[in-house]
Amino acid sequence: MNSPLLPSLAILAAFLFSQSATSAETQATSQPDSKSPSLHLFQSIRVEALREAYQNRTSPEVSKATLEKALHIVAEAEKVLHHKEFSIVGNTGKLKINSSMSDLHDYFSIAPYYWPNPNTPDGFPYIRKDGERNPRKQQVSDQAELSRLISAVTNLSLAYHITGKEAYAEAASRFLRAFFIDPSTRMNPNLNYAQAILGVNGGRGGGIIDSESLSQLPDAVTLLSKSPSWKTGDRSGMRSWFSDFANWMQTSKNGQDESRTKNNHGFYYDLQLSTMLLGAGKETEARELLRQSLPKRMDSQIRPDGQMPLEEARRTSWHYCSFNVRAICRAGLVAQSLGISIWDNQAQDGSGSLKKAMLFLIPFIDHRELWKFSEISDFSSDKCRKWLAIGSAVYDDPIIRKAQQTYSPIDSLSLGDWLVVPAQR
Repeated sequence: MNSPLLPSLAILAAFLFSQSATSAETQATSQPDSKSPSLHLFQSIRVEALREAYQNRTSPEVSKATLEKALHIVAEAEKVLHHKEFSIVGNTGKLKINSSMSDLHDYFSIAPYYWPNPNTPDGFPYIRKDGERNPRKQQVSDQAELSRLISAVTNLSLAYHITGKEAYAEAASRFLRAFFIDPSTRMNPNLNYAQAILGVNGGRGGGIIDSESLSQLPDAVTLLSKSPSWKTGDRSGMRSWFSDFANWMQTSKNGQDESRTKNNHGFYYDLQLSTMLLGAGKETEARELLRQSLPKRMDSQIRPDGQMPLEEARRTSWHYCSFNVRAICRAGLVAQSLGISIWDNQAQDGSGSLKKAMLFLIPFIDHRELWKFSEISDFSSDKCRKWLAIGSAVYDDPIIRKAQQTYSPIDSLSLGDWLVVPAQR
């Protein structure tokens, strides 16, 4: 799944340097905090590097690559500054597609790998084609609107933090208020109807992975903490939504089904649930979840030789092996922010090692012909970029670091991937 941060576009450096007539400049400007707020997935070292680069943008000593990222954030924030509010309630067609639904405030999507049945007149029940995405998912689902919301809020929150311009925080607050708090436009805190298999069910536990990008939202909200536009009622309303959604994940049938999933879905469940708990102010509960769950999942999914059989069994095995390692890394970063390290986890029989999983995958990056598992999609080094940079930071291993330098140079990463790379151990 792609990060909801908008893809990199050409940087209009001259325009941004001038900063003479943008709509944001006409708004009140506050002094950015000199100290980064407490973050859990985004790395403070990266966020502060962006702020310092922007504040000192005329200095020849500023990192050009970091400044370009900061300017990109400001440019993206400008694009959505006066955008209308995002909401899923406008997707009225979902009530016709999914007869189980009756409330437009409920999130809806169809399962990505399920297609109309060619052997039945009405196409029902849908049948599974693993690795083959049904384009109808994007056409009828609420996932795209949720992603747009998270992208906009993330860019605006970062822009507010690095520039101090209140207009950005005001827009981010407006979007959050509409999507999560306002009774007329909010999304209900559940995924009861996510990844429905038409003709089979109205929604399923596997659909929780649809909202994986929500894991970055608590950090984005935290970056608004000093803004007068983010009012007391907004804070309590957002906390309540995070709390209600976390409770749904823990108590609903779909949530409990997903918590028992053995493959990458299990790690993404832990990542999302822990960040929702943190957004709700339940740090102790988030810490205990990750302390107990992550090592068990790692031990059961990663063999002593580093292989991940549940991901290798997929028709897009190269993608899913990397996708799984990405999930472990991101959950590990959240755990690290809470004083828990999973980087050196290993069971007595040698299973459960994230480092071994990375070392198993690296030799195949340029050698698809040696990969003995199915892969019907793109087989590229880009699949590994999202975790190689993190691996290089947390492991003092020459193989991992050489691969990172070759395939995943820090400055070449997308903004979403760059923001989560920690300082080297």
